[in-house]
Amino acid sequence: MRYMMDGLMHVTVHYDDPTYKEVQDFMVPSSVGNPFKDAPGTFDKNMEPRMTETAMTVMGMKTMKMSRIKMKDAGDPHNKGITFEKFAEHRGYAMPGYEPKHPKPGDIAPDGKILSIDGGEPSTLLAEAKKMATAAASDKVIICFDAITCPFFRAYAAEDLHKVANGVPQLHVYLREAEPCDVFDAGGMHCVTPLKMKRFIPWHKNEAERAMAASDTRTFLESFEGKGKVNMWMDTMDDNLEALYEARPWRWYVLEASTGKVLAATGLAPFNMAGKLKKIKEACAK
Repeated sequence: MRYMMDGLMHVTVHYDDPTYKEVQDFMVPSSVGNPFKDAPGTFDKNMEPRMTETAMTVMGMKTMKMSRIKMKDAGDPHNKGITFEKFAEHRGYAMPGYEPKHPKPGDIAPDGKILSIDGGEPSTLLAEAKKMATAAASDKVIICFDAITCPFFRAYAAEDLHKVANGVPQLHVYLREAEPCDVFDAGGMHCVTPLKMKRFIPWHKNEAERAMAASDTRTFLESFEGKGKVNMWMDTMDDNLEALYEARPWRWYVLEASTGKVLAATGLAPFNMAGKLKKIKEACAK
């Protein structure tokens, strides 16, 4: 399944981390004069709403049927399924014409408030990053903006990052929900596929709901990082850090701990994973 999923999200002829423009050209092919084919991951202003669809065929056999059952139950406008308007709302960075504003290598990473998921005192992103680096005697730290409802994140991307981190500590920050079951089950894998969630996660309406999703994600990450070894925080409900880092659905940054300088920044997820992992591996090896 990893091979098939990875192939679906390989969007260029090269294997590097794609640019915003390359992702935009793939997701909205008509924007560059290419024909639109109604298939997972592509969108068009004139597309029909998607409530169910089939993806991943092997030798002519359909291997996965996706159904957005919780969107259907949620009422208007969510019960139409995935529409172009939904895509624009939840994946605005992939809309043709959008220019990236996220911090790039060489920039000083912006700071912002982060909230405890266990009821503790709030802190700031860079304060916690420095604490982690000091405790690990590392001159770098990886900022991991997480999203467990993205099927690619939970199927392999999160564990892949752990494997290439080279011992560099990871500060995890949970964001606005990437693919909430009730309003934007983008891949249709939240509720019914082999990658369905153990607990369906809706759009966060308050801090308690976001903290619950973050806690679920910490438990998931501990399955390969180790019990008690995942430092998980969450973004504020105004999604401040998500906006500053253009982090949705999930994203990784490597920072120089002492200065907050960005050493590496992955592009829009979950595209061209090999290129993303190469960036992180190289930044963490220096």
